[in-house]
Amino acid sequence: MNYLLMVCSDGVPTDEKAAAMEREIPAWLESLSRRGADVYGHVLKPASAARTVRVRDGETLVSDGPFAETKEFIGGFDIIDCADLDEAIAIAAEHPVARFHAVEVRPFLRRGDDQGPTVCDPGPADAAVATMLRAPIADGARRFLLLMCLDGIPESDAEEAAIERDIGSWAQETERQGAARYGHALAGAATATTVRVRDGETLLTDGPFAETKEYVGGFDIIDCADVDEAIAVAARHPLARYHCVEVREFADED
Repeated sequence: MNYLLMVCSDGVPTDEKAAAMEREIPAWLESLSRRGADVYGHVLKPASAARTVRVRDGETLVSDGPFAETKEFIGGFDIIDCADLDEAIAIAAEHPVARFHAVEVRPFLRRGDDQGPTVCDPGPADAAVATMLRAPIADGARRFLLLMCLDGIPESDAEEAAIERDIGSWAQETERQGAARYGHALAGAATATTVRVRDGETLLTDGPFAETKEYVGGFDIIDCADVDEAIAVAARHPLARYHCVEVREFADED
C-alpha cells in the first residue's frame, strides 16, 4: 500500500541539526531501497517560496507562504510502498528529520475506502511511477508539487458534483499541456499519523502535523516553465474554487 510522508520543519535548523540530517538521510534512503519501499521523494524549496492559490467569484487570489499559518511547514515528501500503517510509521520514525521536527504519514485513498471514492484512477504501478518521475526534466521546465488543501467543511451536493465533474477535465487539460506527471488523492485527515522521535522514544499523534482546520487532501506533481504557469495550473483545479492549492517548487538538490 502507498503512503505519503510529509516531512515537516519549523524553520531553519541549527548547524548541528542540519549536519546530522545531511549525514543520515542517505543511509535512510538506502534502507528504504533495501526494503523495496522507496517509490519517489524530493526536497522542496523553502516555505518562503510557497504560493497558496484560491479562486473566488472567478478571481485568482494568490498569497505568499504555505496554506497553514503555523510555524511548521512541509519541507519535503516521500512516496513509499509498504505492507501497512505500522511499517509506514516505523519508516517515518527512522527518518532523521523525525528526531528534530515531524513526519506526517498519510495513506493513499483507494477506491472503496470508507472516506468515499477516489477522484483519480489508481494510476501506473510503483516501478513505472518511479521511472517516470526520476527521468530528467525537460529543458526549460521546473518541477512543482501542488498540495490540494481542504478545510474539512463538506461541500454541498452541487459543489461536490461540480468538483467530480470538472477534475477529470482539469487532469486532461494538464496532460495536454504537457505539465502532468503524477498525482493521487489521500485518505481523510482522520487517517493521518504525525510521528516525532524525542530522546529515542517514538511519539505518535493522531491527525495532521498542522493543528488547523485545513489539511492536505491530495497532491499533484507537475512540470512548468515557471511559478506563474504552475499557479495558473493550480487556479484551474476545481478545488481552488472552494478550498486552496499550495504551490511548492522542488529544490535543486535531490
